[in-house]
Amino acid sequence: MNDNSTPRHRTGPPKWVDQLLGWLVTPHLREEVLGDVHERYARRVQRLGEHKARFTYWREVLAYLRLSFIKRQPNEYPNPTTTDMFGNYVKIAFRTLNRHKLYTALNVAGLTFGITCFLLIGLYLFDELTFDQQHRNTNRIYRAIQHKKTPTDALTIAASSYKIAEEAKKNIGEIDHSARIARTGRANLSNPENKHSFQETVTFGNPGLLTMFDFDVIYGDNKSALNEPNAIIIVEELAQRLFGRTDVIGKTVEFELNKPLKITAVLKNHPRNSSFDFKAIVSEATISNDDEFTEWIQDWDSQNFTTFFLLKEKADPQIAARKLTDLLNAHVKWEAGHAVNYTLQPLADVHLYSEGIVDGARNANVDAMSQGVLLYIKIFAIVGLFVLLIACINYMNLATARASNRSKEIGVRKANGAFQSQLVYQFLIEALLVTTISFLLAVALVNLLLPVFNQFTNKELSLGIQSDYRIWLYSLLAIIVTSLLSGSYPAFLLSRFSPLLLLRNLKSQNSGSLSLRKGLVVFQFTISVIMMIATIVLFQQVQFANNKDLGFNKELLLVVDINSGDVRKDAQTIKTEFSRIPTVKHVSVTSRVPGEWKAIPTVKIRTVGNTDPHNVAYWIGADEDFARTFDVNLVAGRNFGGVSDSSSVILNETAAKLLHIKEASGQQVEIPARAMGGSYRPLNEANEPFRARVVGIVNDFHFQSLREKIAPLVLGYQKNPVHTIDYFTARIEGRDIPATLARMNDVLIKTDPTHLLEYHFLDEQLARFYAEDQRRETLLIWVALITIAIACLGLFGLATYAAEQRIKEIGVRKVLGASVLNLSVLLSKDFLKLVLIANGIAFPIAWWAANQWLSEFAYHIQIEWWVFAVAGVLAIAIALTTVSYQAIKAALVNPVRSLRSE
Repeated sequence: MNDNSTPRHRTGPPKWVDQLLGWLVTPHLREEVLGDVHERYARRVQRLGEHKARFTYWREVLAYLRLSFIKRQPNEYPNPTTTDMFGNYVKIAFRTLNRHKLYTALNVAGLTFGITCFLLIGLYLFDELTFDQQHRNTNRIYRAIQHKKTPTDALTIAASSYKIAEEAKKNIGEIDHSARIARTGRANLSNPENKHSFQETVTFGNPGLLTMFDFDVIYGDNKSALNEPNAIIIVEELAQRLFGRTDVIGKTVEFELNKPLKITAVLKNHPRNSSFDFKAIVSEATISNDDEFTEWIQDWDSQNFTTFFLLKEKADPQIAARKLTDLLNAHVKWEAGHAVNYTLQPLADVHLYSEGIVDGARNANVDAMSQGVLLYIKIFAIVGLFVLLIACINYMNLATARASNRSKEIGVRKANGAFQSQLVYQFLIEALLVTTISFLLAVALVNLLLPVFNQFTNKELSLGIQSDYRIWLYSLLAIIVTSLLSGSYPAFLLSRFSPLLLLRNLKSQNSGSLSLRKGLVVFQFTISVIMMIATIVLFQQVQFANNKDLGFNKELLLVVDINSGDVRKDAQTIKTEFSRIPTVKHVSVTSRVPGEWKAIPTVKIRTVGNTDPHNVAYWIGADEDFARTFDVNLVAGRNFGGVSDSSSVILNETAAKLLHIKEASGQQVEIPARAMGGSYRPLNEANEPFRARVVGIVNDFHFQSLREKIAPLVLGYQKNPVHTIDYFTARIEGRDIPATLARMNDVLIKTDPTHLLEYHFLDEQLARFYAEDQRRETLLIWVALITIAIACLGLFGLATYAAEQRIKEIGVRKVLGASVLNLSVLLSKDFLKLVLIANGIAFPIAWWAANQWLSEFAYHIQIEWWVFAVAGVLAIAIALTTVSYQAIKAALVNPVRSLRSE
């Protein structure tokens, strides 16, 4: 047996005797007394045998039953105050951290990076999770969701009829108030004084909108602003654009409604974390006498409004929803196989829980970044926690690795009467101090990064005195948890060793702590490798989406919106004028374009004479120049020939297969109904289907995101009963684009002087499908870099410590002829093994997660083997670079110095 080993014995002293002694002896002497009698017992077992040792132990315990050892009342020996003890802990912690500057710097740097990343992600998630919380009654406001089933399809839409909104508050006891919004498209909103004109969505709202929601009103009365006809409320940003100021109550604007509208209120701009994005709302009373609105008023089954209900206190939304359904069914008789029911969606859920709900009135902001997919909220929450956990692991690793360096310090303290609990407090205070310093640095760093981060995420995040108090509460909780997480294991590990062994300078670390340290390093690099693979896969998919052949040529296609009736009426003349511009190659007029951000209508369609249920296909109205302008190939039949083809259609290959049409030879198809994101409606009052002949078949092309499979598409001639034209699309040359735009604007102004040239390039619009993926790619890159940096800081510290611990071994090996390379390999190979193990764990996890994400896309990349190879080699290279510096440095030290230092 080694002389320095702890003596072994079969059994310890009687436990119940220890418990008696522990109960009797005064607290400040208890640990010292127990330590002394246990050490003497262990020596007697080895020298006299267990039986005699136990007998002697009894006598020795009885000898301690004296007044000087028996428990005293607490006030007999007053302890230092908690404040004094805490101050002493802090003072010692500062001295310790100052004495070991390198390890302190590594810990502070790692925690600062981790907390910074955690705070930025946390601010983003807090903003996402507190959407629409700015209204006092958020928890009582619900959106009406209609679920409609027919024999051929099912629809879930955030819309309802006028009658439901009005009658529900009269007939359903759970409902207190109702509010509704209706949107009818976009039009020019102009200031007649200065002729400033802007394209805005025409939104109508009833007075309940301002009563139910707490929109901040800067000027005007928020209770009566929508009561009168010909009234409009606008947000301050629009007021600035129209008038150059916000105090514009009583001013008039024109909104293509053939009547001037008086501004009755100016609202503060909506917060970024609001589902409402309207710039202006016209009072519903303005159109109360219009024929179309009169039809809406009488209708129970339409989907023209987004309706909100304010429920009474403690009202059950499920009961209210059932009563809504009963109210509807009492007034509408459904055809066989048709059914409609309502549910109520909490306002707070609209942002994150609207997947699969068609927002027919388009109330919510439809920007991809602000829709807040719940899956990615969870992913980034996990990523933020992992980054912080990796930073905590660094602290734990370095603290436990340095345990033997602090053995004498701990031994002296325990020999002088320090309790284990006091040592635990000391080490936890050190962790708290490091975490607090790191947190303060992280807050400063976050405020430096927030302007760029806000611009990148389209948010208005802040971290300061004005921030929501909950952010600071969560931050305080994060500091405490981080301190406990990073400091608790080292604290309990270092404080539990025997003072005798520590003062003899015996090895204080056991194999368990070493195994844990290795496991934590493996965990750090596992996460780092997963992040690298995720970043590479995301980058590949975004590149694939941007570069994939879409079935048409998307380059240099300029799309110009048609924003007035005059321009729509003279579209053919304008198209001809556009074609005469030297830099314009081709021009086409369409109702929708590929990459459309508006709803593309769908139609029910089947061949004439077929009695099977109607199929569903998308519909785009186009002219005879569509195929040439977009470079779409005709695979069968012919192109449109002009006005004579107003009852002709061209199918894409998918639609042709759906209808079992192989050759376009004038087959007759019937289209009885159309839907614009809502329910299907007949094309005319007589409910007669539109009959058309199939004259051509074009190749399949992507007109939606690559997340969707190519769907059946019907191209109808521009003059058709389904959908009117809405765009000019021009293929232009890449030279002198500003001059081209200026000449196109001149052409439009000739027809309508108030028309604005609203345009976009189609490739840019298509890229917006994947804008959120590109944002996530950038975020993942930065998080991966931070994760790797934190892991490297920890690895650097461990390598430094390992080199210090083996300095004598290195000196001996050098004297015996070992080269610098041999010594570097010796010091690096243990860490290299850990990174290889991390790769083995990370690869299958990353493969599974990447495939889960790619399954969102109907068209996506296949994950190649080299992705894992690149990530693995990068991890190994980074780890070797980090460790090699310390390894080479230690190997170059003069062996004489190394041996003398020991």
